[in-house]
Amino acid sequence: MSSSRNIENAEKDQTDLKTIDQHNAPVSVERTVSPDKYILGPGDELGISIIMGESLTLPVRVTPTGDIFIPSVGLVNVAGLSFSAARLEIKKFIHNNAFPNAKVSIALLNIRNFQIQVIGAVKNPGFVKISALDRLDKVILAADGFHPLAKEYDITVTRKNGTFEKINFLDFVKTGNLDSNPTFLETELINIPFGDVSSNSVSLRGEVNNSGYDIIEPNETLLSFLNRSISLIDESNLQSIIITRSTGKKEQIIQVAPNDFFNFALYNGDIIDIARDDGVMVNGFVQKPGAYNYFPGYLAFNYISMAGGNSRDGSIKKLKIIRKDGTVSRNSNLKLKRGDVIIVERSSINTLAGNMSILQIFASFLTIYMTYLSASK
Repeated sequence: MSSSRNIENAEKDQTDLKTIDQHNAPVSVERTVSPDKYILGPGDELGISIIMGESLTLPVRVTPTGDIFIPSVGLVNVAGLSFSAARLEIKKFIHNNAFPNAKVSIALLNIRNFQIQVIGAVKNPGFVKISALDRLDKVILAADGFHPLAKEYDITVTRKNGTFEKINFLDFVKTGNLDSNPTFLETELINIPFGDVSSNSVSLRGEVNNSGYDIIEPNETLLSFLNRSISLIDESNLQSIIITRSTGKKEQIIQVAPNDFFNFALYNGDIIDIARDDGVMVNGFVQKPGAYNYFPGYLAFNYISMAGGNSRDGSIKKLKIIRKDGTVSRNSNLKLKRGDVIIVERSSINTLAGNMSILQIFASFLTIYMTYLSASK
């Protein structure tokens, strides 16, 4: 069969080919695709130009079996090959089987989409549709985002070759390191583990859009947490963040200024309160800690009442008021200003006895007294 006859047949066969699906929008790319790194798979679309006296242009798509069908030439398997290697293979096949003297050019016209499985701590686990260029952040977005208890720093990817890869996605969030935001191939599995609320979590509340529990990375600082996790509202005040921290049986209230965010390490169980810029924050041993609207002339006890009153462990007589400038007052009759923070502290009896009931306290003192009487006889 002559080369011209081959071209005529190929042109006839070409009319039977489906053109590139116009309903599939082109995949957006972050940079020029590397021919040596991009791996072909089912759904990729190539353009093949064969020039030998006449010009023949063929749009072809990699089939589900990993082949491309070239009319009047045959099938070439390209699955798993880089685009560079596939170009050489296709040219060699065309020259050896149909057009030995033809000038062959091959282009990557469109990127394939495929399904990949995401399991664990995402809001909608299962299979999601992505492109071969989509990175982990797009995969998580397609799964409706991380679950609040996701360990974003401890993701495991099972690669196509059976190897396991550990990914610290927070490294990408904080530094932009693309190694921590990889791309994927078909059949690979992404596993995002759940964190343990009792061992590596903090609670965020106050003037933010995303209050609730969050899993922290080991040795994570307040600045790192705020940069990657917090969703502020217009009234948020970051000039003074209040941290409530339990240390044994005691509870510690810590005021953290912006210049200390970088060095302030978060601990498991910390409660992070973001104050309202134009309001008053009520914290400590109250029923409903949080930020409240400012009312001129209101005193501390008015805001404590708005917060449901003091809890069983707190005392309204033991409070302190922290001003925007960092000064502290224990004057309960002080007229409050916008941005003030009221902290109700643990009562003296609770500090001494913890959660013991009055009967338990009496029994303890009685035991001590009886022991003393016995020893003095």
